[in-house]
Amino acid sequence: MNAALHDLGRWFWRLVPANPILVRVVQAGGRRERHLWIRVGYLFILGAATFIGVIITHTGNNASLAELAKSATGVFKWVSLIQLAMVCVLAPVFAAAAITQEKDSQTYNILLSTPLSNAQIVLGSLLSRLYFVIVLLLAGIPLFCILMVYGGVTGDKIAQTIALSAATALLTGTLAISISVIKIGTGRTIFSFYLAIALFLVAIYALSIQGAFIPAESIPAPGQSARMSWLAAFHPFLALSVVLGETPAPDFGSVSHYGLPVAQILAYPQFSFIAITFLLSALLIATCLFFVRRGAKEGEPTFFSRVFRRNRVDPANPNAAAALGDESQIITKKPRTVLKNPIAWRESVTSAAAGGGILTRLLMLFIGLILGLLLVVVYSNGTITLIDARGWLFTLVIIEVGISLFIATTTAATSMTREKESNTLELVLGTPLTSSQIISGKIRGLVYAAGPLLVVPYATAGLFVIRDLVAGKQFGASANPVVHLEVLLTMPILLIAFTMFACMIGLRSSIQQKKTITAVFSAMAVVMAVFGITSICPFSISNTSADPMFVAAFMPITPVTAFNMMFDPENATGPNNVLSGDLLATCRLISAAAAAAVAGVYVLIGWSLHSNMVRSFDMTIRKQSA
Repeated sequence: MNAALHDLGRWFWRLVPANPILVRVVQAGGRRERHLWIRVGYLFILGAATFIGVIITHTGNNASLAELAKSATGVFKWVSLIQLAMVCVLAPVFAAAAITQEKDSQTYNILLSTPLSNAQIVLGSLLSRLYFVIVLLLAGIPLFCILMVYGGVTGDKIAQTIALSAATALLTGTLAISISVIKIGTGRTIFSFYLAIALFLVAIYALSIQGAFIPAESIPAPGQSARMSWLAAFHPFLALSVVLGETPAPDFGSVSHYGLPVAQILAYPQFSFIAITFLLSALLIATCLFFVRRGAKEGEPTFFSRVFRRNRVDPANPNAAAALGDESQIITKKPRTVLKNPIAWRESVTSAAAGGGILTRLLMLFIGLILGLLLVVVYSNGTITLIDARGWLFTLVIIEVGISLFIATTTAATSMTREKESNTLELVLGTPLTSSQIISGKIRGLVYAAGPLLVVPYATAGLFVIRDLVAGKQFGASANPVVHLEVLLTMPILLIAFTMFACMIGLRSSIQQKKTITAVFSAMAVVMAVFGITSICPFSISNTSADPMFVAAFMPITPVTAFNMMFDPENATGPNNVLSGDLLATCRLISAAAAAAVAGVYVLIGWSLHSNMVRSFDMTIRKQSA
């Protein structure tokens, strides 16, 4: 018995504490200047948020203890949200690089040839990267303790906040490691993770505010209207909202009739989230163990290859066909016709554009159409009202458009960096192709990757237009459609304009940057900043008493405000401007004309970026190669 425990202890010691990968990365990474600046930047952001929050919310020397406690609670809320957001960004970046860097530096095969087991490789790579994230979380504890001096912040809230952030880091890190292990490759292989995590956070949050996902036992906080959702245990920010008291969880006694485990999930969503993340992480780690050395065995015969290819003949050995007596069994491929632009052919025909693959596009198209049909059926049956149908349609279309813009931007941002990382850019530059032909070919590939995705939101809105046409609600005195007919004209114009702008920004970043990760983050930052900053104008104007026709002219500037005006024109121009009659028709006409003008502006910006990329392409590439 003692010998078995001793062997088990040695196995665990080598698996985690003495894991060679963990020891090497922690010792080397702790002395790197880059990691030092990351820690300094993290603490600076948290410290600045705490300091500014205390200064702004402090009411003076005569403030009462209750006011100080209330101010400290507000500061703690924002600092906790900032910390969780930074963890969601930093954890996958640290974790995904654990495997992809080994592959990029051509050392992954050497790692597989060592006596390290699959578990040591996976856990060592994961824990060595999560170590830095956990250290960042621990470094932020003194800032939270400072807020305890003012009152309103308790130790259990701090502990639960840190635990939620740590659980989120574990899950996101495990997901990134899983994708990196299962899809062994360069940094671009982790973008399916970023797409999945962004879709999950946005979709779950959008669903959580719908009344159908709020339990009857949930009550709002004093002075608040928001209530806890059923989905709080599956979303880190919703669980954090419960910890902060923004959406209190119902008492266990009021939800005990739901039984195990639903009652526990409703009564203790923050602890349920931690438990769920740990279980999912363990499951993903166990799955990864079967894929660690799979990439090194590509091309080797397997059971399935022997079964399904036992009668197939290699065309390099034509005499083998006579042995089978059937020349039709020879493996052959049809010749491919290359287009006038070889880059465009390579991007479109060979699926070289990293747009998530044809399976991702088909899956998104299928899911989008199914959800759209379900929404039409539910509305036609009278289960939801017109206002609810518009709200659900707006949420669904915004999610679909967000995914399309994300894929378009990341695809464009990886279009040139993957050539640089795979050392194929020199081959492309060695051909007679000009800079204009190379960039035009890349754009063709971007159209191939992003084009089908734009069909999803357009088809979703088109389903309601067809339904209202059949029901006779598009025209006449009783016309009250969910989607007005002019949306079929303005929606594709804006979709193409927004997507083209995102593609041009991503392609420009891909040319200027050497690494895929840097290119994607810089491109996403520019796209989000442009759409975010321009959204301030229509939102600010709509909250004033401005003329609704003037407000309608600014709504198509960004995707959120544009689709809000398309699907809810009666209320889109502001809470003080509920439109109807001739004024509503005029505002719809003005918004449609403004959509064409906005699309023209985005097209001009895209053309300007294209011309600039063609002019500076050779010089930029030469500087990077020097």
